[in-house]
Amino acid sequence: MTFYNIDGISSANPNKDNFFIVENEVGDLLFKEGDLTFEIERLCIELRNLLAIKIFGSIEEYHKFLATPIYPFASLAGIDAEIRLSKEQFEQFIKTIEDKTSLNKLLYYCDVENLIGNIQNSVLETKYLVGEFYRTLNKNSFLVQEGLFTVENGIQYSAGPVVTNITSLVNHLFINLYSQLDFVTKIIFEFENIHTNFDVYPKLKSKSILFGDSKKTSFKEKNDTIYEMTDNIRIIMYLRNEIVHNSSIDSFPKVYQNIHNKKIIEKFILIPDFRNGLIQTFKNRKRFFNDDTKLNKIMPSLINDFWSKLINTLNHIK
Repeated sequence: MTFYNIDGISSANPNKDNFFIVENEVGDLLFKEGDLTFEIERLCIELRNLLAIKIFGSIEEYHKFLATPIYPFASLAGIDAEIRLSKEQFEQFIKTIEDKTSLNKLLYYCDVENLIGNIQNSVLETKYLVGEFYRTLNKNSFLVQEGLFTVENGIQYSAGPVVTNITSLVNHLFINLYSQLDFVTKIIFEFENIHTNFDVYPKLKSKSILFGDSKKTSFKEKNDTIYEMTDNIRIIMYLRNEIVHNSSIDSFPKVYQNIHNKKIIEKFILIPDFRNGLIQTFKNRKRFFNDDTKLNKIMPSLINDFWSKLINTLNHIK
């Protein structure tokens, strides 16, 4: 097995003192610690059950619909790629179902369930992106040519295709994390304003709701949830916005390499200076790099903190 370490230098043996990701024999990337994806998965399943009770009265009543093939087929059209049905065919199909109230309940249930599924998929994507980030950082020397150094002892940076690759992982990661903030807010708003009239197929009330609309829910700035404006949440928000609006967290993406006796002893990526989660700015300048904050060093704690707060948030929904 190969161990990918936070200093960017892989090893054949685990580092007992620091976070690492291990690649097992089949290529799976496993965290040394802090992998909360299974707990989040469990809570999402419980949310699905709660949703079924709210809409159908009981889980057993919901399962009765699943026993009738026509209902799952109708409810998943427009959501699941396995259902090969056009918009026009779907409209004609649902006209043939006589019990419109039951159909509308199931359609609405699947729409809200899809939001929950988006959270599950995004969390698993987070895990993949973090693992791939460390694998890419560890496996590549980022040198133009192997053994070619601009300094024998000191720091040199690299750019180029491999740096572009790892930068794209970073960009995707922060966009992914922010998307989870949006989806959870939609779920909360929907649960707090759940439809009860199914004479017609209802639209999601959360359709236009985003993370910034949390003030419209009971979760506004709730402590120990994703709505508490902690330093980490602010960093995620800022970096995501910087990536979306300015394409990157650095105008010239780089991977730095610490070299000692012509040997790479550390690799890292820097993020701009923050104070209490707020980016340091001076008029037009907002990318100061004096603190030497290494993304690869803070990422494990940032992700673990985010997942912990996500778990608390999902628990509060229940």
